[in-house]
Amino acid sequence: MAIIPTIPRWKTLLNSFRFLRSPIGLIMENLHRYGHTYYFYLGGVHKGLMSAHPDLIRHVLQKNHRNYCKSPVHFDRLAQFLGRGLLTSEGEYWLRQRRLIQPGFHRQRLSGLAQTMNDEIKAFVDNWVAKNTAAPQVDISPAMMELAFRVVARALFSAYVPESELQRLSTLITELQTFIIRLIRQPYLVWWFGLSGQIQQHKEKSLAAREIVTRIIRQRQNSAPCDDLLQMLLESRYEDTGEAMNEQQLIDECLILFVAGHETTANALAWIMYLLAKHPRHAALLRAEHAAVLGVRQPSFEDLPRLQYTLQVIEEAMRLYPPAWITDRVAIDDDEVAGIPIPAGTMVAISIYGVHHSPVYWDAPEEFRPERFAETQKHPFAYLPFGGGPRICIGNHFALMEMQLALVHLLRQMDWQLIPGQDVQPQALITLRPKNGVYMRILPAVALSESKLPTI
Repeated sequence: MAIIPTIPRWKTLLNSFRFLRSPIGLIMENLHRYGHTYYFYLGGVHKGLMSAHPDLIRHVLQKNHRNYCKSPVHFDRLAQFLGRGLLTSEGEYWLRQRRLIQPGFHRQRLSGLAQTMNDEIKAFVDNWVAKNTAAPQVDISPAMMELAFRVVARALFSAYVPESELQRLSTLITELQTFIIRLIRQPYLVWWFGLSGQIQQHKEKSLAAREIVTRIIRQRQNSAPCDDLLQMLLESRYEDTGEAMNEQQLIDECLILFVAGHETTANALAWIMYLLAKHPRHAALLRAEHAAVLGVRQPSFEDLPRLQYTLQVIEEAMRLYPPAWITDRVAIDDDEVAGIPIPAGTMVAISIYGVHHSPVYWDAPEEFRPERFAETQKHPFAYLPFGGGPRICIGNHFALMEMQLALVHLLRQMDWQLIPGQDVQPQALITLRPKNGVYMRILPAVALSESKLPTI
């Protein structure tokens, strides 16, 4: 039986405010000090097992996944404000919903959404570049957040939705996510959040978001069908009963698709732009690939497999800055893996960031090397930006397609330079976003002649 280090309750509690401010820094420090797996107490209250070991991760997420449920510490908080959608549901209900919704993200459906994405991305980038090329500096983080929100909104609700409704929905979802992360990381202050009225205030924001989605759904039910994800949700039928989802379920799934489908992609795009600004050679290689594969035409769904280097850049950026930087499960029954005991009720925290930066599984893990993804990975669970096992993100191919298309349009329509002197650091909320933004100078795209194109 392996002897696993334990961080005492008092020390975890002492570090709780530091964990709130900089969880990744503290986790990486602990992984370096205690090894790839250690026990800790979340907020000094809930005992957990932190791990960045791919074998343990694969065991929990895949091999023995039926013995593990999502942590109520995290996902009950999400469900409290966002409902019981795919991200927050468990057991038979989750499996039933997954089987119902999965066809909406199959290849044929994604192919039909490619043109919608192209149109929305091009329109946004054209407008954004026109407004910002004369600006001394611009924070790209909120811009990528707006772009990703608009893409998922169009993919989900292709019919016209008033701009004010979309902006209000985006604001509400962002505010809810920010508050939820405080509830998760400071469980000892839940009493204060309730007493001060903050919980009630955010329940009212949740209700406002649900009312917006409800109006959109009801309007669609009384209008002509559209080729989008909402129509897929409306037309889906359970295999066993032949029935459709009720309105409550539709609202829950729409909200979860917004939450899971826009902030992760937005943050990934912001980190990609940051990395390309620091490594302009890779930006030149991307432009060369786009010119060779596409010429001057818009990318299509069929082009995506040929944009191999574009995909490698995306994959490497998500290794360095995984949008979903941590996940967790709770053991239902006693378990053991690689000599590590996992008693029933133990919360297993999986450090995705930790395993992505492990020198055991990655050569020079802190360096930006997209080419490494042309090779076979050392361990299949050393890279999991979308999770792993049966609960791998249902929208992973949607997100990758969106990012590939976005990079084509961004690099074709603009260039960008990092404003010197800023300290760009990751902020680990529900997703990994750039703390205090990423400020760039936006420039018109420079047309490259064939003689100047680098070789991929």
